[in-house]
Amino acid sequence: MEIIKANSDADFISKGVQLLTDSITRAFERRGHCTLGLSGGSTPRPIYTELGLSDLEWEKVSVFLIDERYVPPDDKHSNQGMIQDTLLKHARIPHSQIYFPDTSLNIPDCVQSYTSDLKDLFSEWLPDVVLLGMGEDGHIASLFPPLSDDAVSDKHFTLHATTDVFDVHDRLTLSLNVIGSASEHILILKGAEKIRVFEEMMESVDDERRWPLKRVIESSERFSVLTNS
Repeated sequence: MEIIKANSDADFISKGVQLLTDSITRAFERRGHCTLGLSGGSTPRPIYTELGLSDLEWEKVSVFLIDERYVPPDDKHSNQGMIQDTLLKHARIPHSQIYFPDTSLNIPDCVQSYTSDLKDLFSEWLPDVVLLGMGEDGHIASLFPPLSDDAVSDKHFTLHATTDVFDVHDRLTLSLNVIGSASEHILILKGAEKIRVFEEMMESVDDERRWPLKRVIESSERFSVLTNS
């Protein structure tokens, strides 16, 4: 595990862009393409904007969401809307290489459709890079502890998740097994409380049902943590 500390907001953005650029470049070197899993939220937003302005060979990149709120793409809470307004505003990734859930469908059909899309995407290669955040309750993606049997099972790609803590109750999330299958993972943590929770997790004897990130750390070939302190 590599832990990188930024000394300012600008440095946090710069280091986040560099971590992603390096991971994407390593995927290019391995197989000439990169499949990149993205998280939503406010923390990665400026990183995505700056990354999109870089001169990476974007035609060699496919992107997908690791979770999404069950709202229309133009809703202020939509992860895909945020990705469109930041990374994809400048990065010329072919439309056929952008994988987002179709939230115009009812939830079961949305889950099934996104699962089918991801199975096609991962049919030859598992994900190369996944960017993660972690909530103050220890959740990643929309996998809220304690995790269900379905969330930790290898039988599911995509799940319907619910929460009463955050703005949008209904969500779609990749299963822990799919998130953990990526070659490289980058965790970005901003704020003293999230850093404290990460440290608590590292010291805890509880398993992945309480701390889903533990599974990811154990399975990742390269795991990097970026903090702002």
